[in-house]
Amino acid sequence: MASPATAGPARRDALEASVAALRRMAGHTLDPAVDRRLLDLGERKEFLTAAEHEELMAWVAFTQQRSLDKLQAETALRRLLAAYPELD
Repeated sequence: MASPATAGPARRDALEASVAALRRMAGHTLDPAVDRRLLDLGERKEFLTAAEHEELMAWVAFTQQRSLDKLQAETALRRLLAAYPELD
């Protein structure tokens, strides 16, 4: 496999953009206001209105998917940097 330096500028640019995107995704954290809202809803889960319960379930689904996305980004980033250590 060619290194990014010998693969041409377009390929190197694509690899560098991929590394940057994967780093952003792997390092993502919830906005503090969203985190507080999730904590509030979770602490009051037995007393939520129907709308609040629906909101909590939507946030739970979102955070589960985001956690999966982060893990996949971390794995892909490790694999990409192992194949092309010069991109680190």
